[in-house]
Amino acid sequence: MKETPYAKFWVADGIMFFIYKPIVYLDYQTARIVVQDRLQFQRETAYPILCDTQGIKDSVKSARDYLAKEGSTLTKAVAIVDNRHIAKVMLRFYLIKNKPLVPSQIYQTQEKALTFLSKFK
Repeated sequence: MKETPYAKFWVADGIMFFIYKPIVYLDYQTARIVVQDRLQFQRETAYPILCDTQGIKDSVKSARDYLAKEGSTLTKAVAIVDNRHIAKVMLRFYLIKNKPLVPSQIYQTQEKALTFLSKFK
């Protein structure tokens, strides 16, 4: 497992787990650091990624755009896990507006997210 100021991540059974730590406002520079840390950890290996966004309280559009495009590097698919009602609405809008480059879905539980990701191992 690797831990940074913004996230914890590890690989288990061919899936990368990426859990955001509490972030009040995700800005563009932080998004770049988060992706850079993940790519360094992955060492050129692509994974399906379970991304738990419950730590993020708010974000700027440029950060969301960056995560949707450049943040898709070395990902086979992304399952976003967040059980907050307002986050569900915002994440749906994010998927429609930002159009991530890899298959991406939103789930309220890790179990359902893992079922989706298992197709991309």
